[in-house]
Amino acid sequence: MKNLIIITIVSLVVGGFIGAKVMELLGREYIMANLPVPKGTIDDKDVFFESLPEAGTVPRKKLHPVNRKAKNVILLIGDGMSISQIASYRLLKGGPNERLAVDRFPVSGIVLTHSANAIITDSASSATAYSTGSKTNNSYLGLDKDKNLLENLTERIDRYGLVSALIATSEVTHATPAAFAAHVDLRWKTDEISRQMLASNVSTILGGGRHFFLPERLGGEREDGRNLLEEIKESHALLTKKDQLNSFDKTDTRKVIGLFADEHLRNEKEPENHSSEPTLKDMLRFALERSAMYMEKGCRGSFIMVEGSQVDWAGHANNINYLKTEMQDLDEAIQLALEHAKENQDTLVIVTADHETGGLLIEPANPADYTGNKVKFSFNTAIGRGSHTGVPVPVYAYGPGSENFSGTLDNTDIYHGMVAAMDLNTEVGSCMDK
Repeated sequence: MKNLIIITIVSLVVGGFIGAKVMELLGREYIMANLPVPKGTIDDKDVFFESLPEAGTVPRKKLHPVNRKAKNVILLIGDGMSISQIASYRLLKGGPNERLAVDRFPVSGIVLTHSANAIITDSASSATAYSTGSKTNNSYLGLDKDKNLLENLTERIDRYGLVSALIATSEVTHATPAAFAAHVDLRWKTDEISRQMLASNVSTILGGGRHFFLPERLGGEREDGRNLLEEIKESHALLTKKDQLNSFDKTDTRKVIGLFADEHLRNEKEPENHSSEPTLKDMLRFALERSAMYMEKGCRGSFIMVEGSQVDWAGHANNINYLKTEMQDLDEAIQLALEHAKENQDTLVIVTADHETGGLLIEPANPADYTGNKVKFSFNTAIGRGSHTGVPVPVYAYGPGSENFSGTLDNTDIYHGMVAAMDLNTEVGSCMDK
């Protein structure tokens, strides 16, 4: 009798569990069957096209006064990175309870990314918003929508005796780094961008793109015939291997340009070059050392822009493994920046993105069963040819002035927040001329 009672109880429990699961499954199927789900593929979502109201004046975020100014500012940009890319990498790295470098920042907010002439921005107009505080048209760099020249952040702080550096894993002539050193009405005018970058007072420029400094007759991309790799040597120290970052004379005050690949870093077409290419962390460490040297010699502060350029390209390619590699590279650089700021409390670190790319989603592997740890990462802006999206991107901040990077910001507010954090009260002239 006792055994019969136990068997009956167990049967009821198991039966109840199975019954509950069946009811849950039937319930989900009923809900899905009665939702207004359009038929078709990812490319057939035209049913959702909407014409939106015309943009009015951009609301300016009211900034808090920053009494303790930042001597140094590090801006890290994950091109194409929104919350989905961060969440995906967090899961891939260590599961739902993993924490990344950005998770350790005390201040966070969201950034709206539209440009002057489009809901969906490109990297040029977004980077111009970050570098100048002004909206512009897609494809413009350092110009307003009427093609008037805008003073960028590196030019402005140069007048106040601060030194600057630009770092990217793309070609250094790509949109984001270019927006901090050039002024052109088309981001693809790389001949002009590279010329302007060399003429700028940016002390350190690191990334890829040797071919954009070489004429076509020498295997490069320049249409104007100039060999800027030779011209560089008159005004800059030229680095082409990551080992040179360690061996370079730390007291050398010449401007530096590091071009570590013919095109972008980690190019699949040039695997033999990968071992001689630095990581973002390598390049940031070099820029921090250079900034410290310049400040020892009289510069009043520093600005460093670091771009994880290829997070965006992983979204365009709809490639989750590519995304994981690029997010790891960026995460390690963010960690270095945060550690540096904690050791140097006069440093403001900001992490953000220019836009989202790929429409990345994290879905259950089985739509009818949310349990378990198996998920599906899916890109939703056309398979293999993903595009930018208009969703907001995150911003994280640590250090003096970080309080101005919470809540909802326009992308132009990032510039104004950085400027408010810096000590830009007295023009003393460029410290690069001394």
